Amino acid sequence: MNNIMKYIFFAAIILLSYNFLSAQNKNITGFIFDKDNQPLNGANVIISGTNFGAASDINGYFEIKNIPFGIYDLEISVIGFKKEKIRNIKFYELFEPLRITLRPESVETDQIIVSAGKYEQRISDITVSSVVIGPEIFSKKNIVQLDEALRYVPGVSVALEQVSIRGSSGYSKGAGTRVFVAVDGIPIYTGDTGEIVWEMVPITDVERIEIIKGPASSLYGSTAIGGVINIITKKAASEPVTYIKTFAGVYDDPSYDEWKWNKSKRTFFGVEAVHSSRLNNLGYTFSIKRFDNDSYRENDFKKRLSGYLKLDYDIDVNKSITFIGNYLDMNRGNFIYWKDSRNALIPKDSDRDQTVKSDRQFASLIYKQKFSDTFSGEFKSSYYRSNFEGIGIELTTATSNLFRNELITTSKINDKFVIVSGVEVSYADVKSNLFSSPYFLSASAYVHSEYKFSDKINSTLGLRYDFIKLDTLAGANALTPRAGLNYKYSDELIFRTSFATGFRAPTPAEVFTSADAGSGIMVVENPNLDYETSLSFEIGAIYQPINFIKFDAAFFNTDYNNFIEPLLTSEGNIQFVNLPKARIQGVDFTTDLILIPGLLNFSVGYNYLWARDINNNKAMKYRPRNTVYSSLEFTPYSFEFRTDLRYWSKVEEIDFNLTKPPINLIADGENRAEVIVVDLSIGYNFVIGASPFKIYLNGKNIFNYNYVEFIGNLSPIRNFSLSLETYF
Repeated sequence: MNNIMKYIFFAAIILLSYNFLSAQNKNITGFIFDKDNQPLNGANVIISGTNFGAASDINGYFEIKNIPFGIYDLEISVIGFKKEKIRNIKFYELFEPLRITLRPESVETDQIIVSAGKYEQRISDITVSSVVIGPEIFSKKNIVQLDEALRYVPGVSVALEQVSIRGSSGYSKGAGTRVFVAVDGIPIYTGDTGEIVWEMVPITDVERIEIIKGPASSLYGSTAIGGVINIITKKAASEPVTYIKTFAGVYDDPSYDEWKWNKSKRTFFGVEAVHSSRLNNLGYTFSIKRFDNDSYRENDFKKRLSGYLKLDYDIDVNKSITFIGNYLDMNRGNFIYWKDSRNALIPKDSDRDQTVKSDRQFASLIYKQKFSDTFSGEFKSSYYRSNFEGIGIELTTATSNLFRNELITTSKINDKFVIVSGVEVSYADVKSNLFSSPYFLSASAYVHSEYKFSDKINSTLGLRYDFIKLDTLAGANALTPRAGLNYKYSDELIFRTSFATGFRAPTPAEVFTSADAGSGIMVVENPNLDYETSLSFEIGAIYQPINFIKFDAAFFNTDYNNFIEPLLTSEGNIQFVNLPKARIQGVDFTTDLILIPGLLNFSVGYNYLWARDINNNKAMKYRPRNTVYSSLEFTPYSFEFRTDLRYWSKVEEIDFNLTKPPINLIADGENRAEVIVVDLSIGYNFVIGASPFKIYLNGKNIFNYNYVEFIGNLSPIRNFSLSLETYF
């Protein structure tokens, strides 16, 4: 009940504080037309830097209510038309309705993406499969950390916070990633384990998320062998904007009485505040967030406090500098495996009362300069410190420092030819009683070019050289070329194909970890672990016969050499080893339908995955063969209704040796089934006093389906949350 009282307290503070707001508010209104002066229904009008806006009606009229006087930027978008941005709208007492004209063009093909080539490109011009998702899902589904949102993206899967694109990862005990995850192009993996700490991502400041499916080592290096997830942050608001969100939730009772381990309801609670503004040439955004979760499982609690700061300074029209800083402090329980299937929410006796304390700091500096209309440069420097202490039978500690610098240049030779080149150096040092005190050094250089043969044919060609030295291991060299072609057969049909190589070096944790995994099982080091390589091929197409229907399909094939994976040795220990040959093939298919413009949307994505360990002629572990994601969204008037369905077939291969004699580490760990999870969300937009509010009721896993993403770990049971957000 403590968390519920906190929720009521914070909600009361929010409501009372707005009684003192200035009455100097009015409505931003206007009309939206096409080039033939016909009104556009369902166009979204958003105030830049906020999550608030309005949609136009059948007359093209929109109204954003109760907005404080000031200067704003507006973003206008609707399916079938080019996105428009209107800057420096002076909104004061004598404000007249706006008249906005949009030019016909598909939103999907007009989207801008920077992750495919490290410079701005139309998504319709790139040669690889990609997805761009907006930040609205965070509010609608009460997403607390980014990996929760990725669970709804076709072709992307998450197992206990470890992300995989097209089956590039199974589950590797949190050590290493095969997906390059970055904030504004700067990676956020740790220097020791190479894992992604999702709580470090400032989701309230996300403008969009760009996902590149398939190997991207030719641009991003070792950690991009499976793909790229690049989080683009928002620009600071033109005028002061303060955003506040608070939420509270509760877990339902488990499906079986014998699973009940606590008589009280398990709850979770969170509150965050963000402020953004601009002082002349300086834009700033800062936020603070607190999140407590009692968890549905024993000894699985989480208490998190995080802070975020972003500063943008425009030196002049050609030069700018950006600083981003993150801080995370976390105290959590350490639920490793269940006791058995009849005690699925209780940890093994040997793991009871284990806790983990960690603090992490991340800072980056980005300097951009435009030297001419055809040449520009960018310098990125970052520092990431990670520190944790595991408290149990023994004290485990690890502290890592990761330094990274990158210089990027972009040359536009002419309207048809662009060259992006860069050099990158990173260094990490680690101090730990788990994997001694190794260091990691990498240096690389790359070049990527785009050439348009005509308005219909676009080509890309890239090459990267990497040198990586991991402590006592011999240095590794890698050349990773890439080539791609994009062909616009017509305005409705676009083909793409690409060939790419990948490269991944093992992390310090994969090579040097030596620790007790419980029940007498040791994780042992492997100084002979080699780097892995891949060769991939993809062919895909986008078909959009009319503005309200879009199909995207792709076939892909990736062959791996020396694939790194944890394995149970003949001595009964866990060790990271190289699988000589592995192959992953599959098909992606997504459909987006605008059933009623501005009112009813439907999307579905299907992924078929054929992942094989070639030498042993069996499926690769923790990779479902069939996955389906779908969503239906209905937005009448001020209401928002959404339902999501996630399905994946029964996983064929797991760590069976851990579940049976003589090891018996995880009792009943072989229990698993196909998964069907359904979520519901109901939202309502309203105004209190002079301020707009949004309230959402979320029900996740509403049928209380019992499933696992990894053996011995029951995934979240049915839970409900109520969130409230506003800005002023």
